[in-house]
Amino acid sequence: MSYINDALRKVQKEKESGYVAYESIVSAPGKELNRPQKWLPIIRLLTVLFFATGIIVLLYWLEYKKMPAKAPLKTAPLVSVIPAKPQPVNETPVENIREPVLKSKKAPPEIKVEPGKVNAKALYAQALKMQKEGNLNEARNLYRELLKIDSQNIQVLNNLGVIHMKNKYYKKAIMRFNDALNIKHDYTDAHYNLACLYAQRNDVPQSLFYLKNAIGFNPEAKNWAKNDSDLKVLANLPEFKKLLERQQN
Repeated sequence: MSYINDALRKVQKEKESGYVAYESIVSAPGKELNRPQKWLPIIRLLTVLFFATGIIVLLYWLEYKKMPAKAPLKTAPLVSVIPAKPQPVNETPVENIREPVLKSKKAPPEIKVEPGKVNAKALYAQALKMQKEGNLNEARNLYRELLKIDSQNIQVLNNLGVIHMKNKYYKKAIMRFNDALNIKHDYTDAHYNLACLYAQRNDVPQSLFYLKNAIGFNPEAKNWAKNDSDLKVLANLPEFKKLLERQQN
């Protein structure tokens, strides 16, 4: 028996002797293996990225809070359009318009139409028609348009003077009649209308002066003056009667 026990001990010692060289590595007390920690750099990088992202988001949020709020769009209020009331039109009797057509009963005077311009002849006919019908404001506006085309048109200047005289704008009327006479000094209609204007203002000498001129340039003016109500202030004057009886030399 002792022989067997000795053999077992010998075998046991041989086994243990194979690990003696590695004993300090395998079973060194108080030491652990230094294993490489390969995930630690990745974790640190992710931490930095999350931190930087948080700072950027915070800065954008602070800028957004500082931006002024946009004002709401305003819409224009609705405006109701009320049609204008028609203005009353002064009706003027045909016989009171101091227009040569009505006095001499001749065709409307011709006016010159320059090439390339508005049809002044048609515009004049329309203005004259409105004047005869008593639409003085409309007629006046058309005559003014005609003066823009031809400022030397004596018929237009004369008719504007008649409209001003009818509205009792005597200064404007005198200016228009004189404008016509400055262009054509022997223009009978302007002389006759000035005679009527001064008669309305009870200025007898001036009225007789222009009536004498009108008859001197056109004896037919005597027929206009016989029954003209504008000249009633002259009706009983000897000078007036002599003018109507006098024949042109």
